[in-house]
Amino acid sequence: MKRRVSERKILLIDGPASVYLISGKAEILGAEIKSGMKVVVRRGKRMPFEALSECEAEVCISEGGSYIETNTPAIPSSWRAAVQKILSEKDIKSILILGGIDSGKTSFSVYLANVALRKGWKISILDCDLGQSDLGPPGTIGLSFVNKPFTDLFTLFPDESIFVGITSPSEVTDEVIKAAAKLKNVAFSNGKYLLITNTDGWVEGEDAVEYKVKLIEALNPDYIVAIQASGELEPIISSVEERKVILVKPPEKTRRRDKETRRFLRGFAYKKHLKGSRTRIFPLKWIQVEGSINLSGQVTEHLKERVEEILGEEILYCEEKSECLLIVTEKDTCLDVERLRMTEAEIGKKIIALQKGNEKGILVSLEDKDGKMLGIGTIESIDFRNEVIKIRTPVNKPVSRIKLGRIRLDSKGNEKEILPRL
Repeated sequence: MKRRVSERKILLIDGPASVYLISGKAEILGAEIKSGMKVVVRRGKRMPFEALSECEAEVCISEGGSYIETNTPAIPSSWRAAVQKILSEKDIKSILILGGIDSGKTSFSVYLANVALRKGWKISILDCDLGQSDLGPPGTIGLSFVNKPFTDLFTLFPDESIFVGITSPSEVTDEVIKAAAKLKNVAFSNGKYLLITNTDGWVEGEDAVEYKVKLIEALNPDYIVAIQASGELEPIISSVEERKVILVKPPEKTRRRDKETRRFLRGFAYKKHLKGSRTRIFPLKWIQVEGSINLSGQVTEHLKERVEEILGEEILYCEEKSECLLIVTEKDTCLDVERLRMTEAEIGKKIIALQKGNEKGILVSLEDKDGKMLGIGTIESIDFRNEVIKIRTPVNKPVSRIKLGRIRLDSKGNEKEILPRL
């Protein structure tokens, strides 16, 4: 439908939807929208379309989408003041954004980046949100160098990524912090970029506070922008009181996303980064396989025979590790618990028993000889007899290491489950 939008009026557009500007000038989160431009709003996302002059626009709303016209400013005054303060300092290098779930962290990051780009700054964005990553696939920390305005972080791709392999930071805080610090160094080594770090919404509870404080210490930002509604960030802020903190308000009209919508958005992101996948086959003895399951391709034959003897079952694969013995059985094999305990007692190690097929759909990272992440893929199968692993991935470069995460996808690329820690 075509709409005339008066100057300074705001269309709050909830996806799935799109807006095509026929005439006039508009802005979305600091990015100028010119006549002839079309902006797509994804499901679960809200974009504020602000008319800078009288505009005519064609707004297409798909099922589940909506829009409202409002006089409420698209950008809160506290955001404008914060960005002006930040960009008034010539030697500033790093900004970190804090806030709870759906508080507007990503929108503020986009707005700050766009305003800075218009003023001639070089921008890099570090996305530390494992579960709702817009830059890279879920389960990763991503860094992107940005040279032109944009309306949605999802339209960018990471220049560097580090695979963590799970969507919640609570079990992997040290790994996230280490990855973020490493990518910060990458950003700074590429010249004078203003680094904008977007964080996840886990902010309440002692563990969350401890994690965010450690992350701040590791990244050492010049400014922390805290998007706070009613004191929820005070435990974190009071723990870093020596740092420069700018308090801002969340937008008045925020949209809370339910678990199903957040799950859908993760699925959309997996599909983005798995597009163009094909099957690749890697011999286990030629490649490092580690992460949630570590495989070297080196079968421990004498233990394999002994385990088969005690359990009374055929073993497809048996590998001795420093901390355990990993065995793989056929899909329908049901191991006797008492015999399993007897085996552990005799060999003096805990046994990790997997069934063939358990590996299907596990999300993996493919890396080069220097440990750089090349992209993601999913396990199609592992042939333990012939010792090869089949991966569906768009990566077509030489691979030296495959890192397994704890996320399992279904055949359509949607998140199926989070695997327990072995």
